[in-house]
Amino acid sequence: MTALHVSRILMSVILAGSAVASFALDWSANHLFNPLWHPHARFHGALLLFFLAGVAGTGLWMLWRPTQEPVAMVRATAGLALSFWTPLFYISSVLPGSTSWAGMPGADPRLAGSLVTPNLIVAAVVVVAIVIAAGIAGRSKAPLGPSAVRCAE
Repeated sequence: MTALHVSRILMSVILAGSAVASFALDWSANHLFNPLWHPHARFHGALLLFFLAGVAGTGLWMLWRPTQEPVAMVRATAGLALSFWTPLFYISSVLPGSTSWAGMPGADPRLAGSLVTPNLIVAAVVVVAIVIAAGIAGRSKAPLGPSAVRCAE
């Protein structure tokens, strides 16, 4: 099995797993059906889930379609996935009053005084896996596609 194939499989698991797990976890009483959530917040939550499913589907297509630039496709797919997962780490800093904690207000888990929620831990694992998959693809012997000179012709 080539490094590129390993990278594609890892990214496929990340994309499909993220979409399925997000629906399984968020289409629930502590998220989308939480009575404390404003109806418009529920709308945006569901919108985000369907957007993630669309990104995952697009990423899977990019990973496995015939291409002369398979490494570029893995990297582009990694960029798409990172665009979903990395905001979990900073969104509450740029949107006052927001939190990554979906549980009861005031019962948020803390470690050394900092908020550490399960979704941030999962996001950290996913981000590391994405970076690893992109790195594996970068070390593959796959052709990088047409050269810049050929593209300019």
